[in-house]
Amino acid sequence: MTNTLWRVDLDVSPALADAYEFALEAFCGAVTQYLDDDELAQRIEAYAEEEPDETALKAAIAGVAERSGVSAPTVTITAVENKDWLAEYARNYPPLQIGRYFIYGSHFDGKLPAGKIALKVEAATAFGTGEHASTNGCLQALDRLSRRYNFKRPLDMGCGSAILAMAIAKTWGASVVASDIDAQSVDVARYNAEVNGVGGSVLAVCANGYHSPSVTRNGPYDLIMANILARPLSAMAKDLAKNLKPGGFAVLAGFLDRDANWVFAAHRCHGLRLVERIKVNGWQTLVLRKR
Repeated sequence: MTNTLWRVDLDVSPALADAYEFALEAFCGAVTQYLDDDELAQRIEAYAEEEPDETALKAAIAGVAERSGVSAPTVTITAVENKDWLAEYARNYPPLQIGRYFIYGSHFDGKLPAGKIALKVEAATAFGTGEHASTNGCLQALDRLSRRYNFKRPLDMGCGSAILAMAIAKTWGASVVASDIDAQSVDVARYNAEVNGVGGSVLAVCANGYHSPSVTRNGPYDLIMANILARPLSAMAKDLAKNLKPGGFAVLAGFLDRDANWVFAAHRCHGLRLVERIKVNGWQTLVLRKR
């Protein structure tokens, strides 16, 4: 083991964090995400045993930004002292239990708990592992809905790592459409679904919201999950209502407490009523139902 590692640091939007992480995996052996204190940005740390090609790495990051229509984040590459990163990784990311769901990474070597639905997702994709309050709230919502309802035609809009799509597939045995605007996130979603044994039940597609035949032809849906951000959720409220069956549920997340009423108001205008608010560390998840 060499005494020096190379660390790559960048701050990005949480919605694009998985895409940047996927791009970094071509240059670094370990990639980790952390939510910053203001909970509005995702900090990414990546480590390489060899000094990465700075020009190629920055070009890959710029490519993600260009495809997403945003400015490229600042990338910093520094030499750091080597240590047992695997042990530190395991300490920082122990398994999570949220309702009936048990979320763990490949570093977990314990026994999976009986009676729980196991979801294997690497902690490097922190915005989609349950570490983030929004994902936590969504999993709580699914756990509560599973006690009373059965869903046969679900949609995970903005699927990211596909943790919610996998949870749905394992809970109800349903085929789930998992859609994301970022092609690399879709690749991650497909990989995770295969690892978790639900590759045949999760249809991961690259789509711009509801404006895609892959999404519209599989609707209308009886459950729509959308863990995105307040502004795009509000902008898509009409399309969500159009693609949701009467009596169907929508679980919305990805916004702070201060934006929850704004998101709800946008959907109430299109015939959705509030069923429940789930609050986790200053973030909210809204469970709505179409009249």
